[in-house]
Amino acid sequence: MPDSEGVLVVNKPQGPTSHDVVDQLRRRLGIRRIGHAGTLDPIAEGVLVVLVGRATQCQRDIQTYPKRYETVIRLGRQTDTGDAWGQTISTATVAAWDRAHVEEILRSLTGPLFQTPPPFSAVKVRGRPLYWWTRRGMPQSVSPRRVEIFQIVLHETTTQTIRCRVDCSSGTYVRTLAEVIAQRLGTVGHVAQLTRTAVGPWTLDAAHPLSWIQQAAPDELRAALRIPQPSAHARHHWS
Repeated sequence: MPDSEGVLVVNKPQGPTSHDVVDQLRRRLGIRRIGHAGTLDPIAEGVLVVLVGRATQCQRDIQTYPKRYETVIRLGRQTDTGDAWGQTISTATVAAWDRAHVEEILRSLTGPLFQTPPPFSAVKVRGRPLYWWTRRGMPQSVSPRRVEIFQIVLHETTTQTIRCRVDCSSGTYVRTLAEVIAQRLGTVGHVAQLTRTAVGPWTLDAAHPLSWIQQAAPDELRAALRIPQPSAHARHHWS
């Protein structure tokens, strides 16, 4: 594979879109054929798999790889975007609950389930992302999609928050999952923090900070490119 082709694993910070990261790499490497294998919302940070040159041919395959997230769910407030940057659309009291009850709810959500992509998502409808229609006051109808939650590990709880790890299939919306968890606790909620820590074999530990990418010389960027892993990783689960 030529020097300007391969996979670059980026640690995307909060703020930029996934497309912003791709645009920066296009400018830095001087090539147009660059894409990514799974959108991260602006509020989200963590592993973004960027594909350069002929590696973009692997995009569909890599998009099916399982994902791992660390998230903080804040209870008592629901937003239009499902995250902390959205506008409040409802509030509710948060009743007292114990850790065992939360763990029971999380276990009940593992396995296959159907999710409807949220209005502020990148799912394409008639050639445009769903959020494009939503922001223009033209909501679109989308069908539920089958996803799978492999495991949800509870880390910590407070009276208003739940911090956990989610291992899931491609296409899972943690924002939607957070709202369901809040609903089962008898309240509303949203994602306050979201970090993607792994995409298939690529982990946050191996990801390059966006600040490094912005400063690295083109030769350094090319040296950081790796040949895509075989599709067997699409079936990889973490223990």
